[in-house]
Amino acid sequence: MVSIADVGFGVSQVLPVLVSLIVARPGQLVYIEQPELHLRPRAQVALAQILADAAKPGVRVVAETHSDHLLLGIQSLVAEGELSPDLVKLHWFGRGPDGATKVTSADLDERGAYGEWPEDFGTTALAEQSRYLDAVQPKRKTG
Repeated sequence: MVSIADVGFGVSQVLPVLVSLIVARPGQLVYIEQPELHLRPRAQVALAQILADAAKPGVRVVAETHSDHLLLGIQSLVAEGELSPDLVKLHWFGRGPDGATKVTSADLDERGAYGEWPEDFGTTALAEQSRYLDAVQPKRKTG
């Protein structure tokens, strides 16, 4: 056991999120803005399970996130049959050609898939991983 003063900033930031989800009743709306902030990737994936556990009995959870770890955690829960795809709706906000906000929505299928990725979501991390592997590959052969 440790004092909350001795844990990382992410734990103190996510504590109100956890309390809100635990005390919420079916039908109640819980809006969470970037719950993944200051959390390590493994904790972000664990947070996906907590969000799912709140949604299963009927709490309406709206989570605004930039975390591909959190989204992939939700997708995995759906693919594993632990979360109904009917409980998940994805919305991406971007700028349309006329400068107005454009909302793109998607549903998950039973495999947790939802079609095309929004611009720069997930593909940036994949591109950087590929870039890194391309850069170290020649060094591995000579080193």
